[in-house]
Amino acid sequence: MKRLLLILTILVLGLGGCGSDDDTASTTSTADDTTATTSSDGTTTTSATTTAGGAIQFVDVYFVQGNGYAISVATAIPATQQVATAAIQALISGPTPAQVEAGLSSSVPTDTRLLGLTIEDGLARIDLSKEFESGSGTFSMTARLAQVVYTLTAFSTVDKVEFLLEGTPVTVFSSEGLILDGPVSRLDYLAALPMSPTVIDSVELWEQADLPDMSGLGPDVRRVVLVAEDDVLNVRLAAGVDNEIIGMLAPSTMVRLTGPQRDVGESTWFEIATPAGAGWVNSRFLAEIVDDAEFASDGRVLDLLDRLSAVLGAEGPLNEFMSKRGLHVSYHAAPIRFTPAQLEGILTDPTTYKWPSNALDMNDPSQAAEIPDRTFAEAIGWSFVSTWDDPDRIVAIDEALSGGNGRPPEFAIWPMLQGFHFVSILDPGDNPDFDGLDWTLWHVSIDYEDNEPVVVGMTYDEWSP
Repeated sequence: MKRLLLILTILVLGLGGCGSDDDTASTTSTADDTTATTSSDGTTTTSATTTAGGAIQFVDVYFVQGNGYAISVATAIPATQQVATAAIQALISGPTPAQVEAGLSSSVPTDTRLLGLTIEDGLARIDLSKEFESGSGTFSMTARLAQVVYTLTAFSTVDKVEFLLEGTPVTVFSSEGLILDGPVSRLDYLAALPMSPTVIDSVELWEQADLPDMSGLGPDVRRVVLVAEDDVLNVRLAAGVDNEIIGMLAPSTMVRLTGPQRDVGESTWFEIATPAGAGWVNSRFLAEIVDDAEFASDGRVLDLLDRLSAVLGAEGPLNEFMSKRGLHVSYHAAPIRFTPAQLEGILTDPTTYKWPSNALDMNDPSQAAEIPDRTFAEAIGWSFVSTWDDPDRIVAIDEALSGGNGRPPEFAIWPMLQGFHFVSILDPGDNPDFDGLDWTLWHVSIDYEDNEPVVVGMTYDEWSP
């Protein structure tokens, strides 16, 4: 049965999209600003600008799409307790050239200065320089207010925002005469600048039964992957995110390719058969389908992991083993995408990250401070090598193993990675004093590209005494 879909979510770590179909990942944070400053059309994108030698974290910054919707872009910033301040500074800086090319813009003037930001009892009071109200146009003025409000209320500690210009509370904003009669919230701007979730009228969510027959599968059949559980993959009238959406596909739906493909920017789009005729989707969200028995008997898979472990141990080049879609790493949290460009040299990159913990709350500054800053090689490389090389390791194909007190198998792998086959590797622990509670577990998601197995995801879980 066909249903009308009322929710379109757009995620942006690199530049991709779903509800999704763009090539742009997103995370949420709490803000700890106290006085002057503090914190798939594709699918989700991060502009991963990093500071060499320093830890980074991600914040949601809201820009404007060409179709008049706000989109959340997960943006890398140097790790700080003043995350809301850093998010606003990133907003003022505007979209990157790659994001502009993908159709994103900002109404916030780049010469705006942040003069102060405080957060208390759910209210953010933000003081901006007079440049913030420069220019004209009702949409431009409304959109810039909305971008600030959306960016600040992305933090769980902010419900409303009060604007000040040069220290004076704003009651009438700009030459357009926009009235601000007190603190504002997201609800004040959703009509003027809709954001995810967004109502899309008369666009159908196609279920598997609605699509052409998939019997016999074959090399022209693909599965929808890398789309969040509550998201969809947009099907467009023509290749590219600027074209009309004619339908939507849920995660794991199978589709049949019709042959034509088009390169749009850095993305490749495939034409597929739909109930409405030919439609186009971003190929990053379509994976080859490999039979379960064929995968289980494919000796190249374990050989791939053997070689991956050797390269991680030697801190060599990773991209030879990785999917062209990038590497999606789930480290006690939702997967973060590292693009192929970001993976270049990442094992020798001194950049450190605040990798989430299953025992400490990243949103509590005092607990987050206890989490050590580690490089990709330290957090991912060394741990995988130690687990893979452990003589007591347990390996399972398409079966989610579980540590003694870890996540239940049915929740082991995030939904956006569940369309792939996977290998589970468990180090059950070596110290009898800990009664099996010193285990480490990896689920490695395997993609097939040109009939060759490659790594597309790595999901980490552990328990350390």
